[in-house]
Amino acid sequence: MAKVHVVCSQKGGVGKTTITVNLAAVVASVLGSSPSSPKVLVASIDPQASAVWWAERTDVDNLPFDFDQLDDRPSEVAKLGELGEYEHVFVDAPGSLARPAVLARAFEAATDVIVPTVPEPLAYAPTEKTVLDLVKPRGLPYRIVRNLWDRRDGHADLDALTTWLDEQKLSYARTVVRRYKMHTNASAEGRVVTQYPNGRTATEAHNDFLALALELGYGGTVS
Repeated sequence: MAKVHVVCSQKGGVGKTTITVNLAAVVASVLGSSPSSPKVLVASIDPQASAVWWAERTDVDNLPFDFDQLDDRPSEVAKLGELGEYEHVFVDAPGSLARPAVLARAFEAATDVIVPTVPEPLAYAPTEKTVLDLVKPRGLPYRIVRNLWDRRDGHADLDALTTWLDEQKLSYARTVVRRYKMHTNASAEGRVVTQYPNGRTATEAHNDFLALALELGYGGTVS
């Protein structure tokens, strides 16, 4: 049985697709997944098809994970956890309540939920609403991921977000995913973080996702 990780937020622009594909890439790398025998699946249920736009720019045959667009196939979404050929399935959910039936099926199959947010005050309310309206009523474990932090901006905004999360008693990952221009370029080029050119920045970008994957417990095999 596969573990199903739903990546969702009611706020657009928080990097859901980047989180989805890059977590899938590092988990696939840790598990020794290969294009010929993938152990990880990325399933998009976003009707805006951000992950499809990304996938169309990549050489899918060289990816260590499978990819499928399921936004109009709710019955298949509900069965993602039954896919015995995969160890992990990462679901890229829409940035709104579009296709609520499909989103509900994803939550039915979910092992846990990842809620990306950004260090901006306008992201606070949608992040809390996502957790309180969609995640907690279903009793699903979740982690908010502080994403797209630009170190050049200093720590003030990141610290303010962290303080707010603590005040709201919302669970969040210790790992912070930093903003890199490399991520933006990679989405246009169809690359994942494990395929970035060698260099210090690429290593740092890769290590953010690797640390997050390990913190969330995605580095082992399914029992």
